[in-house]
Amino acid sequence: MLMRKVLFSLIALILSTSVSFAQYANPGYGDVTKTTEYKIANTAYYGGLVVAGVGTAAWLVGNVICTIELNKYTNSHTTSGTVEEIYSLNQEAKQQPEYKKGEALEIGGYVSMLAGAGIALLGRHKVKKLKNAAGQTAAVLDYGLADNGIVLALNF
Repeated sequence: MLMRKVLFSLIALILSTSVSFAQYANPGYGDVTKTTEYKIANTAYYGGLVVAGVGTAAWLVGNVICTIELNKYTNSHTTSGTVEEIYSLNQEAKQQPEYKKGEALEIGGYVSMLAGAGIALLGRHKVKKLKNAAGQTAAVLDYGLADNGIVLALNF
C-alpha cells in the first residue's frame, strides 16, 4: 500500500513539470527568452531540478529508514554476537515490513532523482540551443601568444 502511494506521488511530481507548461500559452515576441518554446524549456529545467532534489531527499530518507530498521532488528534479536548470527539477523531484518517501507521509498526516490535529472538535462540543452540559435550566446574558441607559450581560451 505504501509502495503504491510513494509511486503515485513520484509520478505525480514528475508529471507536474509538464503540466506547468500551460502557463505559457501566449507566445512572446522579440527576445528569445520571451518565446513559449524558451519558457517551456526553462520550466522543464527548473522542474527537473526540483524533481531531482525531491527524489534525492526521498532516496536518502529511505536509506536512513532501512539502516535504522536493520540495526534495530539486529540489535534487539542478537544473543551471541557472532558474525554468522548477525548476518542471518540482517537477512531476516530485510524481510520485515518496516524495512520494506524504507526500501520502497529508497527505490522510488532513486528513480525520481534520475528522471528529474534527465528532465533537467533535456531542458537545459534546449535552452542553450535556443539561445545559440538566436545569437544570444555563442561559444568562442580563441588562441594567442603569451610569455610562456600559446594560450587557448574557450568562452561561452
